[in-house]
Amino acid sequence: MSRRRDRQFPGPGPLGSLRYLASFRTGNMRHYEDLFARYGDVVRLRAPGAEDFVLAFHPDDIAHVLRANVRNYPKGKRYHELVPVLGWGLVNSEGELWRRQRRHVQPQFNHANTLTFVPIIVAHMEALLRRWDAHAGEFERDINDDMMDVTFGIAGEAFFGAALSAHTDTVRRAFKYALSIALRRMYSLVNPPLSWPLPSHVRFRRAMDRVHAVIDDIIDGYQRGAGDADNVLVRLMSSVDPETGARMSREQLRDEIKTILMVGHETSSVTATWALYLLAQHPEVCARLTDEIDRVLGGRAPTAKDFESMPYLAMVFNECLRLLPSVPFILRSPVEDDVLGGHPVTAGSTVAIVPWVTHRHPAFWRDPLRFLPERFADHRRGADDKLAFIPFGAGQRICLGEFMGQLEGKIMVAMALQRYRLRLVPGFDPRCRGFISLQPVNGMRMLCRRREPVRAARATPAGQGKGQPAEAALQHGGCPHAARA
Repeated sequence: MSRRRDRQFPGPGPLGSLRYLASFRTGNMRHYEDLFARYGDVVRLRAPGAEDFVLAFHPDDIAHVLRANVRNYPKGKRYHELVPVLGWGLVNSEGELWRRQRRHVQPQFNHANTLTFVPIIVAHMEALLRRWDAHAGEFERDINDDMMDVTFGIAGEAFFGAALSAHTDTVRRAFKYALSIALRRMYSLVNPPLSWPLPSHVRFRRAMDRVHAVIDDIIDGYQRGAGDADNVLVRLMSSVDPETGARMSREQLRDEIKTILMVGHETSSVTATWALYLLAQHPEVCARLTDEIDRVLGGRAPTAKDFESMPYLAMVFNECLRLLPSVPFILRSPVEDDVLGGHPVTAGSTVAIVPWVTHRHPAFWRDPLRFLPERFADHRRGADDKLAFIPFGAGQRICLGEFMGQLEGKIMVAMALQRYRLRLVPGFDPRCRGFISLQPVNGMRMLCRRREPVRAARATPAGQGKGQPAEAALQHGGCPHAARA
């Protein structure tokens, strides 16, 4: 790396480091912005009784960790707190197990297979909009809850077929509680073993027992020949590793399904939620996007091909992912000593890549706090990209669901704006917290009002219909608690 090696590693002293490490449990993104503002592109937190915690904000260091020296940076022990929930699926597995499982799972989320999910996405979003239609005049909804319901329903049907529908509420509630415990442990300095009979641990085990019972019952049903002819679970059950000729074990199959179901639905829902939030905050952008949606769809349901004719929707989504990335952290743990930003990094430390900060880096983004979708009009992601924009990660472990997440979110947002005008409840403060995904702490309370229906589609070729840039400024991603101290 070209930057010189300095003797003094930037960062606070032991007590300051301990305060920052303890504050990470709150999910408040302001702390990461503070560290970047105070110490620069690479920061070390060193506190008694804890491994070194190194934050890498510069795209060069991100490229080193996720691409150039990727074998030295497995996910590490922080992610192991998720194993009791997700097992050894793709999120947690490493080495040969990860490579073998990726060979099974990756084909299920290629473009061709993902496009077959479009009718499912449209149907579940249409079901939500019909529930909204039952209200008269302007009414209030928690958009975050609604988007979660939609994406969990989509994931359940796409991955399990109709078999999960009777158990959706049970599985979702159990998963939500179990994941909250795992996340608390993931960001804690000291954790008692889950085998200890603490009340929260007992509830955790009961929650995971319910999830496993439902998934095992569904797998048993398919093995007996019951259920749908085609979905992700069916494909994975029959998948054969092209290199070894082996099939997945039952335990591995269950772990992959848990991982796909939980991670897939949550990141998609928060992406759609934050997109609708930002659009409500910037009415001139929303008006231009709504015009594009009306011009292309004309009131009908979207198809996969329609999004080729909606370039502004793509720009809006990229800008939403830049300012409010659905996955705000990527954690790695070097197995050998290394150098980042000219500073030594010890084996066994935790290295945190924080897209929230990198996406606002003033050396790579003009006017970085401004919500400006047009900045992506000429943006290209190629092999020479400096990784200043990494909403789905980078390198060999880039998110397999990137295409599905983008497609799902765009369909949901397009259908919502096609039929409704949305605005935040006056005085409502959503706030956000970053863990595995960027969640609105207080939900997303919005007022919804039905629009006049659009009668006829007038499809516009991709690249046409560009309007004027948005003028409103966005302060720290619209999260009030992210303002600088």
